[in-house]
Amino acid sequence: MEDINLQHSVTSYECGADHLLKPASFMHFCQEVAETHASGNNLGYEWSIRNGMIWVEVQGDFEFVRRPSWKEIITLRSNTGKASALQARRFVEMTDRTGNTIARADLMWVLIDVNSRRPIPLKRAMAQMPDECPAIISAPLEVAKEFERTETVKLIAPRRDVDFNGHINNGAYLIWALETLPEGMEPGAAPRRFRVNFKRETFAGAPICIEHRVAGKQTQHSIMSEGELRAEIVMEWE
Repeated sequence: MEDINLQHSVTSYECGADHLLKPASFMHFCQEVAETHASGNNLGYEWSIRNGMIWVEVQGDFEFVRRPSWKEIITLRSNTGKASALQARRFVEMTDRTGNTIARADLMWVLIDVNSRRPIPLKRAMAQMPDECPAIISAPLEVAKEFERTETVKLIAPRRDVDFNGHINNGAYLIWALETLPEGMEPGAAPRRFRVNFKRETFAGAPICIEHRVAGKQTQHSIMSEGELRAEIVMEWE
């Protein structure tokens, strides 16, 4: 399976007030390049729905060398392969015009049955892909155990964040964590690196409780709904 390379000009709505790419926009780029590459290899949305399945991202590691600016031309390179009997790994690398790496991501995906919402082994799903895909981020993100401050924020999951799969899009969890982070808890200008673990689906209208924790240059965010953990996010800040 060959790599895919997509070129893109960063738009204004993908940037923050600093004219630099928002972290959540990189997550959305990864989702789009994943679907484009999968569709080109007969593993995309149409194939999965036709077979009663959907691809769901269960974990993502994201890292910026630097964030690209508004109107900057970037290239997204990606490929995928089996990580286990149930999971497929996908890497995404973002480069600038000169070919320098400016961001990278390692993603883990599973196929779930649209009715049972349970994972399906890749072999049983007849998902044809390489036997492996090397990780592009080698150093593990160390998670702090002691915190200087903890705050809890509540919200209602908005309808605008629902995606094609009928649940809250994964990128929304990062947006919620950043937008509800209480004033004074930001340990830097923006996240330089972050990991998102997706635990359970969330639907529009669900009550959300986000526990924010800060430890030096790291913040942690536990996103709960109705007593269940929906997503866990760890960020290292610039």
